[in-house]
Amino acid sequence: MRICIHQSLGNIMNSHVKTINAEDFVHLRFAENPCLSPDGRLVFTIRTINEKKNSYQGGLFLKTKDSTNYIRYTSGTHLDTSAKFSPSGKLLAFLSSRQENGMQVFLMSVTGGEAFQVTNFPKGVVGFTWSHDSQSFHVLAMVNEEELEVIIQPKVSKSFVLSPIDFEVEKIKEKTIKSLSRDPRVINDGFYREGTHFLEGRKAQPFIIPIGNFFRDDKPSRISDVIHLGNIAYHYTLGTFTHADTQIILSKYIDDPSVTMSQEILSITVNDPSKANVLGSAFGWVSNFQLSPDGKNVLYEAKRENKTVFDDQQIFVCSLDTPQDFQISCLTEKFHRSASMACWLTDETLLFLSPINGRISLYKIDLHTKLVEEVVGGERNINSYSLARTTGDLAIEVSHNSFPSDIFITNLENPVERRITEVNNNYLKEHPPAKVESYSFQLNGHSLQGWIFLPSESFSDEKIPVVLEIHGGPAAMWSPHEKTMWHEWNSLVGRGFAVIFCNPHGSDGYGVEFRKAVFENWGTIAANDILKGLDTALSQYPSLDPQRISVTGGSYGGYMTAWLITQTNRFKAAISQRGVYEFIGFGLTTDIPIWFEQHYGEIIDTYARNWSDSPVAHVKNINTPLLIIHAENDFRVPIVSAEQLFWLGKRYGKVMRFIRYPRDGHELSRSGEPRHIVDRIKQIINWIEKYS
Repeated sequence: MRICIHQSLGNIMNSHVKTINAEDFVHLRFAENPCLSPDGRLVFTIRTINEKKNSYQGGLFLKTKDSTNYIRYTSGTHLDTSAKFSPSGKLLAFLSSRQENGMQVFLMSVTGGEAFQVTNFPKGVVGFTWSHDSQSFHVLAMVNEEELEVIIQPKVSKSFVLSPIDFEVEKIKEKTIKSLSRDPRVINDGFYREGTHFLEGRKAQPFIIPIGNFFRDDKPSRISDVIHLGNIAYHYTLGTFTHADTQIILSKYIDDPSVTMSQEILSITVNDPSKANVLGSAFGWVSNFQLSPDGKNVLYEAKRENKTVFDDQQIFVCSLDTPQDFQISCLTEKFHRSASMACWLTDETLLFLSPINGRISLYKIDLHTKLVEEVVGGERNINSYSLARTTGDLAIEVSHNSFPSDIFITNLENPVERRITEVNNNYLKEHPPAKVESYSFQLNGHSLQGWIFLPSESFSDEKIPVVLEIHGGPAAMWSPHEKTMWHEWNSLVGRGFAVIFCNPHGSDGYGVEFRKAVFENWGTIAANDILKGLDTALSQYPSLDPQRISVTGGSYGGYMTAWLITQTNRFKAAISQRGVYEFIGFGLTTDIPIWFEQHYGEIIDTYARNWSDSPVAHVKNINTPLLIIHAENDFRVPIVSAEQLFWLGKRYGKVMRFIRYPRDGHELSRSGEPRHIVDRIKQIINWIEKYS
């Protein structure tokens, strides 16, 4: 029997202090998605869990520039997020889950009052952006051919672009969706599933929604007809308006996204969408088109052509100054780290986020010299930010090992930070998070980073059991400040376990060559790093119990968990989550097959290597009790991989249990149904405690 006392002497004397546990997830709050208006007003979302409805909800909150407190802006009975002020500063648009058919655009006056629904696309809106004159939205939505025909017919388009006074539109919507539903599904596209849903022939399509005088006399008026910019045969990305709002700059896949990662950069004329000019080509997941303040350049993010998925995510700038000779340059190719969420600071400089050495910081880069400077850093993760260019104010969403997510404000000229939210303050007073320490280790001439979360002092003579956690990707980067892991790690520590993890080769945040090291070799190299990191922690922390070590991870981490227990018997328990266990089946059934080809080559040409690197090929070697966790609607790593591993394990008499979560997908641990998230952590803890 293992007897652990989780509270230190100080905590025992302070009897109201409690450990963090799995059930506490429903009590956590997350301040996120800050948005600053041109004059410095701040809007952000506080996301919470509705335990009774088993869902997420969150309202928008407002803080004016001169106020010290923030006030509720929307009710928060649903999830309101991704707020964007109009360039005029008079209107606020945001996405909301108030309708059952996905996130839709809602609009309200900045002076407050009721928010009115603007869009009503069949499966919601992927994203939106304002025109510079504040008179239109550019929207990206998933639609199929039948739905598009209805959308572009002026007489019935109100069933998809909603004028809020037309209440009868709900009946039209229900009738339309019912008539378009099919059983059986007829599939013609290679890319036919995404997230947790079948696409039903839908493709990401660009639209323009003119809102005109939407709030005439403080009441919503009828919306003009929607403009379709694309070709239903292709998938598009969300773009940006040019300076005069006459064109949209965006990208289009040249073929089915399941067979190519190549795209074209296009300029489409708003009033005549048939006029589409090709500005250049791009590779990878192209995103975040933004126009410079002077309208002469547009930035976007992608990977370099003639490279692979192992390349850093780069910032590109396309010059619009000479219409007959568009110039595209890679701004960050010498930075040697990934860049994301870029925005224009001035006509000559940009801001962007980058993961580096176990933290995420904000950087500035010069358009001409390409010199990079850290602007806002620190030992923490900056997950998102918003810039008020006229005032220099900067709002940042921060996660830290001491709190899950809060909003801070600073100024680029006067970098004194003010903490705006402490949304978990009362909870954290009673539930202090675990302390964390970092360490480094060497392997084959390379320096690597590791971290350890330790429980409070124990009065038991027993050593502390260990849980080795492994991140996904493989090109993810973990930090002790990882927002999506904060609750899981602290729940494990609350049960008396030490949690150890590192960033092995293949991880982001350490350069292209570091990430590319796992090319055609997901197992051996990273496994050696992980085990060396574990051994280093065991040697540096003598209070750890080397005889009671468990291992777990998700996605690629699930693969590595299964791989490790086919190679060693040192673990007492293992939990593999949403993992890849058989490469051939995975490469042929995932919703991103072209991505896996970039890692292991074409399946039919690399059959032998794909099989030998699959954990199922070595299942006879497993002697560790294994819990397999998977979501039934996971189209990224289809559940068939888990079914194969489980059945083979049972075939050869291995100790295994298989838990399937209905409705959820690959994001089960991050944004799955709240009850599933809680149950998953409880199942992990129960399995570890049973066998270690």
